[in-house]
Amino acid sequence: MRMLRGSGVVLEPQVAAHATELFAILADRRLYDFLDYEPMADEASLAARLLRLESRQSPDGTQDWLNWVVRNDAGTVVGYVQAKVHPDRHADIGYVIGAEHWRRGYGLAAVGAMLPELAGRYGVRRLRATCDPANAGSIALLRRLGFAKVEDAEALPDIVFARE
Repeated sequence: MRMLRGSGVVLEPQVAAHATELFAILADRRLYDFLDYEPMADEASLAARLLRLESRQSPDGTQDWLNWVVRNDAGTVVGYVQAKVHPDRHADIGYVIGAEHWRRGYGLAAVGAMLPELAGRYGVRRLRATCDPANAGSIALLRRLGFAKVEDAEALPDIVFARE
């Protein structure tokens, strides 16, 4: 993995040392209105999770697990982006931007910087993202990046967007 740049953001390959900065963002309960999991109990638990993710692969070695921390131009961590690249070269992407940084374009810039990297370096040809149907900001971000809503009964109550 390498560092990526987008409009007003820098994406750094995520490592356990980012736990302190990320924990402050991920502890904000507002995020969990749209996420299907609960916040980590403490910073040490988050650091342990990030350390496992540093392998950049699923436990069985069949998927690339790519995770970047997103910094704004001031150097502040504002969230993260991630991609799970499957052997057939499709990827499931995700992103979390801290609530205090919403509506500033960081998510759009960060995901927009990640997509060409997935295509060029990892050969990804098809992308998917799942989101809460009440998350208007995420839906707008995906649509601006050319994703279209697709039917996927297994994802319910979430909705799925895809892009070729």
